[in-house]
Amino acid sequence: MSYFKELRHFFRFFYRTKTHDKRIVFYAEHEGYYVCFEGIIRELIQTHRTPISYVTSDVDDPLLTESPDGVHVFYLKSLLPYFMLLVKCRVFVMTLPDLHQFQFKRSMNPLHYVYVFHSMVSTHMMYRAGAFDHYDSILCIGPHHRNEIRAYEAQNGLQAKELVKAGYYRLERIHEQANHRTSDDSEPRTVLIAPSWGKANLLESCGRELVGLLLEQGYRVIVRPHPETVRRDPDLIARLESAFARQSRFQLERSVSTDDSLLAPDVLLCDLSGVALEYAFGTERPVLFFDVAPKVHNDEYFTLGLRPVEMELRGQLGEVIAVDELGTVPAAIKRLINQREQYRSRLAQLRAEYVFDLGSSSWIGAAHIMRVTGEAEESVE
Repeated sequence: MSYFKELRHFFRFFYRTKTHDKRIVFYAEHEGYYVCFEGIIRELIQTHRTPISYVTSDVDDPLLTESPDGVHVFYLKSLLPYFMLLVKCRVFVMTLPDLHQFQFKRSMNPLHYVYVFHSMVSTHMMYRAGAFDHYDSILCIGPHHRNEIRAYEAQNGLQAKELVKAGYYRLERIHEQANHRTSDDSEPRTVLIAPSWGKANLLESCGRELVGLLLEQGYRVIVRPHPETVRRDPDLIARLESAFARQSRFQLERSVSTDDSLLAPDVLLCDLSGVALEYAFGTERPVLFFDVAPKVHNDEYFTLGLRPVEMELRGQLGEVIAVDELGTVPAAIKRLINQREQYRSRLAQLRAEYVFDLGSSSWIGAAHIMRVTGEAEESVE
């Protein structure tokens, strides 16, 4: 049934949608990525009064049934590679790395590709080599992204891309909501376990033991697995749910489309996931890192001579412990909670150093896109 739905949407985009309504196209792999675009899309529609087309590969994406005025939504998955080759627009906006390296090629038509980051992590270790080579412009979250991309371009003799000092909308959204949150010290302390995905991630390494320990200590425990873990290792998630579903203080969150689980915790427990940066800089609360093997998708990342930001900042965002030291976790959590006021000022200072223009990412991104379309002249560089 979904294949026929795709055919209808494919036909509707190319033959039933006005050219004006598909000058700007966004693509999301699943519903969780809409938050990366939300601010820019709102700015385009409300401030610039321009419609956009939004393509999703999630058949259950809520935008397919209800979308903001001015957003034309299409479902494409198996037909997406053909769509990518044929699409004709002025600007194509994605969070998908590795454009033109695998099945998703640049269009046969001339258009401008804009990359929007969905994580604050560095560009050279957790991403494959060449992950951003075929984008025309990149909305950089902070100085580390600009420095890494420029160093990579120089190292490989590549033409310089347009790098925009854009900031990060998702962080802004978390920060704004956290500022309106009131804490109740009479409630059980809450910890969030939100690791990266891949082999040796925190859930795979010691997830069941860690959750059990925290529940025994009286904590409320939220487990927020990475979407790729949910997709690739459903048995791991099912085992966790089966083991702790009857515990009233245990919560398993399968979706990352909302920020609710990032706002409640007193401490985040993490490995090297980018969510640690979002949590620390957004809520100004500390992180307890577990020193698992890093997820390396580019074995030559060290040749750039730049330490990945997710590794560089760990000791400043909280504490780092070994996976085989689970017995020290309760004491570490207690220390971090007791020092939260010191962390608050430290994290705010680090955020100012590592994130561009907090609060301005939506209009910067939208202004850049409009300039690329040729309908605005001002530069946002």
